[in-house]
Amino acid sequence: MNDLQLALLVLGIVIIFGVIAFNWWQERKFRNETNRRFDTPKGDALLNDEFDFDPGKILKEEAQPQRPMQPEDEFEETAVVITRVKPAEPEPESPVSTRSEVPQAERFEPELEASVDAQNHAIQHSGELEEDINANRSEPPTRSEPAAEEAPRTETTEASEPLAATERAPVALSAENDLLVDLVALLELPEAVTGNSLREFMAAVADIDKPKAVHGLDTGGIWRLIGPQEDATAFSMATCRLQLADRAGFVSQNMLNRFQHEVERMAARVGAGLTWQPEGDAWQMANELDQFCIDVDQMVGFHLVQSGNGPFTGTKFRGLAEANGLVLGTDGGFHCTNEEGLRLFSVVNRDNNPFSAEMLRTSVIYGITFQLDIPRVKSCLETFNQMVLTARQMEKSLTANLVDDHQRILDEAQIEKIRQQLKVIQAKMLTRGIIPGSPTALRLFS
Repeated sequence: MNDLQLALLVLGIVIIFGVIAFNWWQERKFRNETNRRFDTPKGDALLNDEFDFDPGKILKEEAQPQRPMQPEDEFEETAVVITRVKPAEPEPESPVSTRSEVPQAERFEPELEASVDAQNHAIQHSGELEEDINANRSEPPTRSEPAAEEAPRTETTEASEPLAATERAPVALSAENDLLVDLVALLELPEAVTGNSLREFMAAVADIDKPKAVHGLDTGGIWRLIGPQEDATAFSMATCRLQLADRAGFVSQNMLNRFQHEVERMAARVGAGLTWQPEGDAWQMANELDQFCIDVDQMVGFHLVQSGNGPFTGTKFRGLAEANGLVLGTDGGFHCTNEEGLRLFSVVNRDNNPFSAEMLRTSVIYGITFQLDIPRVKSCLETFNQMVLTARQMEKSLTANLVDDHQRILDEAQIEKIRQQLKVIQAKMLTRGIIPGSPTALRLFS
């Protein structure tokens, strides 16, 4: 090691020890300054000079036996007003919808989606389910008799009043309220109120994007939908309903909370007793209902397209359509309806060009589409057979081809597969208690 390296080494050591010494001196200086500015307090600013803390005296007092609690002490301890803490309002959430992309039923291909055994099992019980559902809807619910082993109630004045309240017969709701798809609030009014007071509730929930309604029980015992014409009518009972789902999806949680809050506020304003039906978590019910809709909300569709002979004229197609009972609607499609005026199936232009009287006189048609909305048709299997029969007749008269979405010719085997799928979907709806084509189904799949 030469002299230069030795000098650099010594210089480095000196610099290191100098830095350490300087840091120690700075730390000691700041510590002394801190101790000088923040002296140890000589007393507690919150306590006066007369306060005397004697731990020995406290221990002596704790060792003394305590006297037994007297009845008046117990009364003083329990005479405390207990209030229920109102839960915090949930954070607003964006509307949740699992079917908001396409508010139209999904059309399925003629392929079996379930095993034959599962389909046969569902189909076997579909007829029995529909009969049971109709029977249950026609008969009002009855309360079961008390068990024989039930202990006799004490015949006292104090016990008789709550007994009469609990044994009161259940109130029959309006037929337009369906607990399978609606959340219903029953308001028992202490005194009659007018329809004008009840209509104020609808204005408060006008921004909720799901169907809602208010019904009132008039003095004649008839449920009436509250509208402007009922402003002066007196009602002794009322219901507020909210449909939990439709084809756009299920109600968002913040909208559901809004509805419940407004109902509770109106009940408090008129002093009404409030009962929610059905019991349970309404948010979970809405989710389950939406999942059911996803499973069964489907549409059957196939096409009649030109063959090697070329397109067919609009006048000939219109004559065949009207001969099969189809009527041209304002939406540009031909529709088959039942005696009640409800749509069974439709025939539309495959080119998305609406039909009109003028267009049919001057144009040729390259293809038409047959559509059947499954959950909205009461007897979807019979309607499907009628739609196939109409399509076959037009196929023969127009010299056209009946095909699916992939341009494959539809034969009888594939038509039969579609029939089996229709039976499965119908059985699922009956299991849920919703009859295809019923007023409830029409509301749910609107």
